Amino acid sequence: MAEGQLRIVHEHCLAILQLDSTFADAWFLCGVIAARNGLLSKSIEIFEKATTLAPDNPEYHAELGKQLLADQQPERALQEAKKTLHLSPSQLTTINTLGSLLSHVGEHEEALSCFERAVQSLQQRADGGTSLSKKWQAGLYFNYAASLQFAGCFAEAATAYEQSISILPSLFKAHSALSTLRQQTEDDNHLSRLNALREKVISSRDQLHIGHAIAKELEDLGRFEEAFDSLVWAKQAQARAANYSREKTDRLFTGVRDLFSAGAFAGAQKGHDTNEPIFIVGMPRTGTTLTEQVLSSHSQVFAAGELQLFPLQVKRSVASTTTDLFDLETFAASLATNSADLGINYIESTCPRTGHTAHFTDKLPLNFLFLGLIGQALPKAKIICLRRDPMDTCLSNYRQIFAANFRHYHYNLNLLDCGQYYLQFDRTMRHWHQMMPGRIFDLQYESLVENPTPVVRALLNYCELPWEEQCLSFHQKEGSVATPSALQVRQGIYATSVDRWRRYGNQLRPLYDLLQSAGMYRP
Repeated sequence: MAEGQLRIVHEHCLAILQLDSTFADAWFLCGVIAARNGLLSKSIEIFEKATTLAPDNPEYHAELGKQLLADQQPERALQEAKKTLHLSPSQLTTINTLGSLLSHVGEHEEALSCFERAVQSLQQRADGGTSLSKKWQAGLYFNYAASLQFAGCFAEAATAYEQSISILPSLFKAHSALSTLRQQTEDDNHLSRLNALREKVISSRDQLHIGHAIAKELEDLGRFEEAFDSLVWAKQAQARAANYSREKTDRLFTGVRDLFSAGAFAGAQKGHDTNEPIFIVGMPRTGTTLTEQVLSSHSQVFAAGELQLFPLQVKRSVASTTTDLFDLETFAASLATNSADLGINYIESTCPRTGHTAHFTDKLPLNFLFLGLIGQALPKAKIICLRRDPMDTCLSNYRQIFAANFRHYHYNLNLLDCGQYYLQFDRTMRHWHQMMPGRIFDLQYESLVENPTPVVRALLNYCELPWEEQCLSFHQKEGSVATPSALQVRQGIYATSVDRWRRYGNQLRPLYDLLQSAGMYRP
């Protein structure tokens, strides 16, 4: 197995199981092989067999949880993570897998504890970790650094990122993460090292990370024209690989608006009668994390993070077999679902992470596509939509690295695609306001950061929450923030990102012309 001879391993495992069908290790290895071959459902089935035969083996539960997460079953993945944690794993690889699993299901404090334990164990090993590949060791330090970053331990995170880079200098994602941790200066930056690495990129993802890192540090130094050129270079190869289609995105947005017309709302069934969820939606990088932190500082609100649970429950309600969370076929079929059942299933899927406070926030930005269904399934849920200056919104999206395998964010690989996406988002939100008058609270980012007290009062009033002073000092509360805004929200409310786009001058002129022609700005 260590040498990658999967076919021979599989033959041996089958021979073992013919002799003893209860030999758990053979089942486990078959599960690993199935997972490496992309047979997700099969690997889950086999890992379940292994955990049944050997329920006290933490490695089996951790791997099962990993595959369940890949299969978009976060509730069950969390159950397996808890089982693994209870079994106190001692293997470094299992502890690292468990940490990653806990982080992905939102248990960030426990994830940090796992990574910290794994790093300490690695440092104490007599062999210096030589039995583990450099790639694995660097990956562990990267996971540890990211977890420290979420927890607000930025100096410690920088040290851990540097450790991962010292082990594997070509770990490009560590370089891009490191560049975001602080404001770079003329006397203290990483540009020399980053520019040397620019010539060593192999994959489009490498290019994306190094180009973004260089752009971030150049921007910190006020060299905006060079920074923009680096962003353009960073995204070129990834854009070709992604092959994003603006037309497909337009069809999705238009199709959703057409499906959820006045007729669909007129015939809607009665939904689930609960006011527990508070949905925070909008374009990414528009203040959704800031709003989440403000609200979760309230004694009655828990921040559940960016949940994919509502889209997943929609797909399950129509027995969708597609792997895409956002497809027109699912939206069309969802019109026939039982609204109350959908609402109940969604609330139940958020447990046991929720339920210990009167309300929780669900901060998945793309839930704005599901507002028609959310409005029907959860008629008492609060819906907050973040709005930000169109140019700043598009630039902020363009400056961000999103998950490579999530095609719905591939619009950010081209600046004008960002502009067209924004226009579709704006049309869709205007549609929801027409279909559900009074249901959605539009929160203007600029108003929040420039005059927070009255805006936060209005926000709490909309959510039917009493005033609590700590909502203005959210940056002082403990807890992890697992988004690209982790550093910013620790700094409290500030207005320095307002009108950021103006610093780039004429380089953004094509975007401005596109938005102006659509009525976003006066001629």
